[in-house]
Amino acid sequence: MNNLSSKGLNIMLFVERMIFALAFIYLAIGEALHLNAFIQNGIDIGLPYAHFLCPLIVIATFILCSLILLGFAWKTACFGLMFISLFSGFFFFAGAFNKVNIVGVLLSFVILVNFLMLGSGQISLEYFLIQRRKKQNTRLSNIH
Repeated sequence: MNNLSSKGLNIMLFVERMIFALAFIYLAIGEALHLNAFIQNGIDIGLPYAHFLCPLIVIATFILCSLILLGFAWKTACFGLMFISLFSGFFFFAGAFNKVNIVGVLLSFVILVNFLMLGSGQISLEYFLIQRRKKQNTRLSNIH
């Protein structure tokens, strides 16, 4: 792969990461602002421990999306959001089989699988830390 296409791929991964994470953060903000209604919705559909799980879903979504925004703990964040998407899709959309809701869950799942396959790219905290670690290891091996 030449340098130009590699730069283009990394920019695309960065932009895709930002759009996806910001969309999920937007949803989580809506759930946080209307947390009582979100909890009541969980209770109405029969979600066990809704008073505990609904706020946990909101907090976990914020944390995992922040990790995706930074490009850090990549696999953990992707798998965590995949679990939240499937869990939410199963509980919140199981009773109301709406094509839009189901397609939304599946699309977020597909995007997360795409993230796992492609990685976070070079415009990420994870890449920066890996490069820094390599430099430190090189310096240490040159000392001995």
